Amino acid sequence: MRCLIYAKSKDTAWLKDYFPDVEAYLLKIVNKPLLEYAMDFVSLLDVSEIRIVSDGSTKAIESFIGDGAKWGVKTSFSLAYPNDSLKTVYLKNYSFCKDDDLLLWNGFFFLQYDRGQISLEKEFTGKFYTKDKRFIYLPRGLKLADLSAEDVLENRSFVSHNISNILEYYELSMSILAKHNQKYVLPGYSNDKDTFFGYNLIYPHSSELHPPIMIGNDCHFQRNTLVGPCSIIGNNVIIDENTCVNDSIVYDNTYIGRDLDLDHKIVYKSNLINALNGELIHITDRVLVSQVELGIVTTYFNRCVQRILALLLCAIMLVPWLILFLPYTIFISGLRCERLLNRNMKTKTFTDAEKLRGSLWGRMLLRLSLDKFDQVFAAAITGTIYLVGNRLLTNTVKHRKVIMDLPVYNPGAFSLAESVKADDMEAELFYELEYIDRISTHYNIKILVRSLFRRLVYGCPTIE
Repeated sequence: MRCLIYAKSKDTAWLKDYFPDVEAYLLKIVNKPLLEYAMDFVSLLDVSEIRIVSDGSTKAIESFIGDGAKWGVKTSFSLAYPNDSLKTVYLKNYSFCKDDDLLLWNGFFFLQYDRGQISLEKEFTGKFYTKDKRFIYLPRGLKLADLSAEDVLENRSFVSHNISNILEYYELSMSILAKHNQKYVLPGYSNDKDTFFGYNLIYPHSSELHPPIMIGNDCHFQRNTLVGPCSIIGNNVIIDENTCVNDSIVYDNTYIGRDLDLDHKIVYKSNLINALNGELIHITDRVLVSQVELGIVTTYFNRCVQRILALLLCAIMLVPWLILFLPYTIFISGLRCERLLNRNMKTKTFTDAEKLRGSLWGRMLLRLSLDKFDQVFAAAITGTIYLVGNRLLTNTVKHRKVIMDLPVYNPGAFSLAESVKADDMEAELFYELEYIDRISTHYNIKILVRSLFRRLVYGCPTIE
């Protein structure tokens, strides 16, 4: 069996108002791209080949699907004109369609099905189509023109749902989460009924999570938060203190401020959408923040305070550094490593904490933060980095991607990630977004004190 998917841009024009940066067919429904539901469905039917035809760019879709190996299908892509009908697209791709049973997936819709009930032998007998002609099945040898009024789909275990506005999108998402979450392969693990969690979820005992609920990866909920029921939380989401989120959808990389009550809302970046009437409000005052664009660059006052504190810290560290650190470098060589400084990928060598960790003397130097002296000196004198800022990342492909995903990158000698009780850095982007959102002079001083104390008491954490 083969499948031809016609991805029409005119079906998805309404999405640009609400999700301007999202490829329509990769729009997430319960934290899973719409197109992936279609791919799962065709893989259940042992479809061998899929061709996606679009009247727009397929770059994002091609990047997502790749060669189709994840679903065990061969994939190809083709272009259409914006005014091409389904019949025209079918005829243009007739050589692909004619030699096997064919599924036609026409436009932007959701096919409701049950992965445990789909039967190729029982369901796909004879030609049929849905009333809106969104989903069509043609056995081998039959053409699109062979369909008649008697072939309307009936008594099947799947049905198409149109998604023509934000309200239909919200209702579909909540219906899947609350009623049909066992019918599909959804992301995350589920130990309890109607509960789906991603990895690296952090929340205190004072938080409450009520099913049905879907939470993505690298999420952090502060104290006294209430999430659920009927909440869909994306990846890298921070929910601040005393905030309630229920019957709502929160997209990836979003910060939700404290003391808020989100009820029947959709949050995408700084767009707040009322899920009951579709009203959209663009937030500009950091109450709701994801990829923060306003108020995130360090102020002149903050920079002055950082310089003063860096000079003071240099003066305090200078004598121990001369007495304890410099003699150590005579016996141990290669204590430098390359570090990223900015978006332009300019690098500079600083002391490598991992090299110091290998000896008892080196670990003592780490507890005194003497490995940070050259960084603190750079913050005080040259200003090429800050005393407190984003984590100073090593020059790797993984870390380059993290930097490019950040709205700004102001690297510092000390960072939020190093001040928390964590011995790994699985969620770099999560910590950096939290720091960027809450950046202030008071917050920087708090991070500095906490980092110095933590190093003194626990030693330098290992962060990969």
